[in-house]
Formats: sequence, structure tokens, C-alpha cells
Amino acid sequence: MMPEDRNMGGRPSGALASTPFIPKTTYRRIKRCFSFRKGIFGQKLEDTVRYEKRYGNRLAPMLVEQCVDFIRQRGLKEEGLFRLPGQANLVKELQDAFDCGEKPSFDSNTDVHTVASLLKLYLRELPEPVIPYSKYEDFLSCAKLLSKEEEAGVKELAKQVKSLPVVNYNLLKYICRFLDEVQSYSGVNKMSVQNLATVFGPNILRPKVEDPLTIMEAWNRET
Repeated sequence: MMPEDRNMGGRPSGALASTPFIPKTTYRRIKRCFSFRKGIFGQKLEDTVRYEKRYGNRLAPMLVEQCVDFIRQRGLKEEGLFRLPGQANLVKELQDAFDCGEKPSFDSNTDVHTVASLLKLYLRELPEPVIPYSKYEDFLSCAKLLSKEEEAGVKELAKQVKSLPVVNYNLLKYICRFLDEVQSYSGVNKMSVQNLATVFGPNILRPKVEDPLTIMEAWNRET
């Protein structure tokens, strides 16, 4: 038999879709993963926003909105929210599903910490943080100014925030408003402004060449 004839008993390669060895649902998911241009995790923020415009205008990527909506409904009073890790295997499953272009739903059985971990992972995987690398030093300067002259620091911070690209500005605004809600329940969830800054700071503002010690020192100065 010639090599080109050796495929599943002589059937054409297109028949793989109907082979009993691969369930149709699994085959469709695999095909979708391979055909999907690039997963949302690790995708540029502007590319995600541009792609999702077909579903309507929004301040944040749909994944972020879905995570925030779920946490807002079920997790604001969860002790250690964003500090305690979720179930790593479930976080990976959800990440893979979103990367394949699926929209997995969260329900009453979904672990809040898993969704919180997924949200942090999305921010951490952005090729460039919410506050772009080019703005890193400017925002650190704002932090120093705030510690010396609060009024002048606030004005400079507002100026720097407004100078961000629209997609970055919108996402930063969305996250900050949500985290303000989270800290309003700090008496229950134990997540004060300081704790949230420690968790989210490095995911929102970080230098291009990452040095963990430098990042933490910078955030300690800011908070």
C-alpha cells in the first residue's frame, strides 16, 4: 500500500471528523482551538477590545466583566478574596476554554477563589500591563509626590491617568471601581486597600525588566 493510501482503512482524511475515536464535541473544540487566531490570555489589550467590539462597546474585556460580575454577586464577603488561591486545575481549564473562544459559564458550584485567580491571571498575562511600561516611571514619580505634597500629587496622578490610551484608561477605571467595592467589605473579606494593592499592584503597574524586590518596594512607597 502506498503511504498516501494509509489513512483509516482508505477513508479520506476529512473523515476524521466522524471517526468514533473522537467524540464530535471534542473534535469541534479541538478544531476551534486550532482555528482561533490567538487566545485571550497573553493577547494585547487593544487587540482584544478591537475584536470584542462586534459584541458592543464595553469598558473591559468580556472575560474581566464576567469574572467581576460573578465575584460581585457571590464573593464580596468571601474572606481572603484575591489573596487565597483558587483550584489550579480549574483555573487552567477555564483559561483553556476562554483561549479557544468559548464562553464558559460560572454557576453556584463555581469556586469564587478560582474565578478571582482567573481574573488575576488574565491581568498578569497581558503582554503589557494595564499601565504601560512607558508610564511606569511617571506613576512612580506621582507616588513620591503624593507622599510629600498630597494635593499636587493628586493633580499629577489625574493628569497621568488621563494620558493613558483609551483601552488602558477604561480597564483601569473599571478595575479600580470594582476594587473599591471589594474594600468596602474589608470588615468581612479582610481585604483592605493595602492588601488589594499588594495583590493587584504588580499586575497593573510593573517595569519592563521585572525585579520582584524593586516592584514590591515601589508598591510599598505608593501605599
